[in-house]
Amino acid sequence: MKLNSPASAVIGNFVLFQALWFAAVLGAAAGLHWPAPLALVALLGWTRLSGGCLRADLRLVMIGLATGMVFEVLLLSSGLIRYELQWWQHMPPLWILCLWAGFAQSFLYSMAWMRKRLVLASLFGGIGSVMSMYAGLRFGAAQPPMGTLPLLLAYGLGWSVLVPFLAWLADESRQQTVQVES
Repeated sequence: MKLNSPASAVIGNFVLFQALWFAAVLGAAAGLHWPAPLALVALLGWTRLSGGCLRADLRLVMIGLATGMVFEVLLLSSGLIRYELQWWQHMPPLWILCLWAGFAQSFLYSMAWMRKRLVLASLFGGIGSVMSMYAGLRFGAAQPPMGTLPLLLAYGLGWSVLVPFLAWLADESRQQTVQVES
C-alpha cells in the first residue's frame, strides 16, 4: 500500500482518529491540554500526505467545529455535562473541539461509507455517541451533574441527528470540491 493512496488515507484516518479520541479523553482526564491538538494535527497531516483534498478537509473541519460548538454549548448551558479543562462554564474545552474537527473530517475517509446511508448513520450516531460518552465519563474526562442517564439520552438523540447531517454535508462538500477541481 502506497502512502499516497485512498486506502492509506482511509486506514490512517481510522487509526489516527482513534488515537485522537484517546489523546483527547485521557489528556483531559490527566489535566493536559496539548495531546488533543497534537493528535488532530497528526490526523490532518496524515490525510494530506496520503492524498487528501486540503480544501474539502478544511471545509469539514470548520463545519465540525461550528456544529460541535453549537451542540456542546447547548449541553453545557443545560447543565447536563461539565468537561475537564473548561476555560469557561458555557464553552467547550479545546479537546472537545479537536474531537469534533477530527470526527467531521473523517466523513471524507474512514466514515465515508455513511455518506449515502443516512439512516445507518443515525443509528451509528445514536449508539456510538452513547458508548463514547460513557467511556469518557468512566475515564474521568467529564462529569454529568444531573446524572448519567439524562446526559446519555441527550447525547444519543443529538448525535442521531448530527451524524447523518455531517455525513450529508461531507458528501455535498466532496461533490463541490470535485466540481471545482474539474
